Amino acid sequence: MFENILFLTIVFMAMWLADFRRITHSSFRDRIIYLMMMIPILYLSLIFVMDLKWPNLDDLFHSIFSNPAKQIVDALKIVK
Repeated sequence: MFENILFLTIVFMAMWLADFRRITHSSFRDRIIYLMMMIPILYLSLIFVMDLKWPNLDDLFHSIFSNPAKQIVDALKIVK
């Protein structure tokens, strides 16, 4: 767990240092958009650090694309 926290701290500091100048000179609307984009990142980081069994992006993509993918595979099967 400590390694995960250390890794995320380094990643977030690198992101913050790279975006700091851009964020300080941006409009209020841009800051809100940036914060809204950070919410899923923080959620996934919490799952990563705490090793929680909460829904993640893989579950989201699976629920969206599993039925269409199954239909495509069924359509491409060779009838014997």
